[in-house]
Amino acid sequence: MTRIVGALLCLLLASGVHAALKSVRGKVTYIAAGLVYTSLGKELGVKDSTLLAVVSGRDTIATMKVIAASSKSSSCVIVSSSRSVAIGNDVWGDVVQEAESPSPPSSPSESQSADQSPLPVMRRTGPVAASTAADLHGRVSAQYITSLYDQPAFNIAQPGIVINLRGTLRDVPLRLDLYANLRSLSVGNQSPFARTAVNQSRVYEMALSYDDGGTVATLGRVIPTFSPSIGYIDGALFSKRFGNVVFGTTVGYQPDWSMRDVTTDYRKVAVFAQYSTPDRMSLFVSGAYARTYFHSALDREALSLLVNTALAGSLYLYGNAEMDMRKKVNSDFVLAPRLTSAYANLHYRVTNSFSAGVGAEASRTYYSYEAVRNIPDSLLVNTLRAGLNLSVNWFLPWGIALYENYMPRSSGGPFGREFSNSSTVSISDMFSSGINVRANVNTTASQYTNVTGYGITVQTTIARSIDVTLRFLGNGYVFKQTDQRMHGRTLGADLMIFITREFTFLATYDRRDDYGMITHAVFAELGVRF
Repeated sequence: MTRIVGALLCLLLASGVHAALKSVRGKVTYIAAGLVYTSLGKELGVKDSTLLAVVSGRDTIATMKVIAASSKSSSCVIVSSSRSVAIGNDVWGDVVQEAESPSPPSSPSESQSADQSPLPVMRRTGPVAASTAADLHGRVSAQYITSLYDQPAFNIAQPGIVINLRGTLRDVPLRLDLYANLRSLSVGNQSPFARTAVNQSRVYEMALSYDDGGTVATLGRVIPTFSPSIGYIDGALFSKRFGNVVFGTTVGYQPDWSMRDVTTDYRKVAVFAQYSTPDRMSLFVSGAYARTYFHSALDREALSLLVNTALAGSLYLYGNAEMDMRKKVNSDFVLAPRLTSAYANLHYRVTNSFSAGVGAEASRTYYSYEAVRNIPDSLLVNTLRAGLNLSVNWFLPWGIALYENYMPRSSGGPFGREFSNSSTVSISDMFSSGINVRANVNTTASQYTNVTGYGITVQTTIARSIDVTLRFLGNGYVFKQTDQRMHGRTLGADLMIFITREFTFLATYDRRDDYGMITHAVFAELGVRF
């Protein structure tokens, strides 16, 4: 699999060059379960599958992928993040300059954007080289991770290269997506080239797609967005659009646990349908039916549903549910539909500075039939647990923001005995000093433990190209059965240097003192965007 990745990468680098791009910027407008909404839409060139960056100060805290776009807004899923995304965060990205636009603006102030404030320094402001054959853009970074323990035999080192590429042909609606982490792990040795290193590379996506706007045909390793719980598939996906309705199917194998090789142990097949209004923001509904086989025996059968809609101008509803159609009874796998998971969230933006949400969720432990076929039914936990989700976002003057999220859950005792609560206060540009401060307290109570976490983060930017963050995190554990108490704390620092608009360097250091063990962890990354 690693050789295949290398060959595809070389092919793209040989033929792929860039189209003219422009940078656009907006805001995170609100957050629902699993989705982040922004003020960037089709009018600015944002489309389905556009990659967007979430920025806090000069720090890129998350990367998102657009799954639906209207004229003035878009909904996204988070691909990766280093901290929580909040309403009001800046969002920016590069979009393809349309052919009828002869050239991009000559200065940043002339760029079309949803927010006229200056963009982060790493953005592009002019055209890049063009070709009549193919386009290639993405990000490649070299990483090194090490953790040092009191006992040198436990020390680890993990060098790697992360590749996130998207290649398209100019005259044919073909697209190649590649996302992989080529890495190795050494234990008891800090050398990045130790002979004892173990290959731990992962290929998360490697797919070739034909997409003409009505028909989509994909081959490779994909995650079906219509039903993410199906997981990764090594195989094929086909869909066809009829007006506002899309029908499709996918079939293939579940990748090997290492995410490197292809295995035929588990086969997957699914059919799905989607309906959306023209802007895909007023109403979006997706349903799927999926089956998984272990060799030739049925291992799982499930139905899933997703709804995302705007009930009014500032009232939004998001919901998803999944139902398993079968369960294990003695040695048989019988038809017995039951809810496996469900989540619904109603979010209301009262004003531009205040919003609130209320949600409900339920979940039941899922078991693969092959994994539990020899385990007595009495040992399997089938209880459906439910909970609420209450959240408030409030933006006050002087850059002060408050966030509160409370989630009580059902358990063996009274409702709410098990819960989690997160409270956050942040101050942007405190006293006009350019310093951002964020403090948070998290409390979790379960059947066995009480956990309290607290922390403070201070971030600032130096000379518009160096981002520095200092962190302190503390936590305390109480084991209810024995009243045993344990404490831990972490001191950390982050450094991000924008070397050029394309090159960035990131380094983090953490000193952890937990469970009586001190650990020093270092992460370094040199990345290039193109």
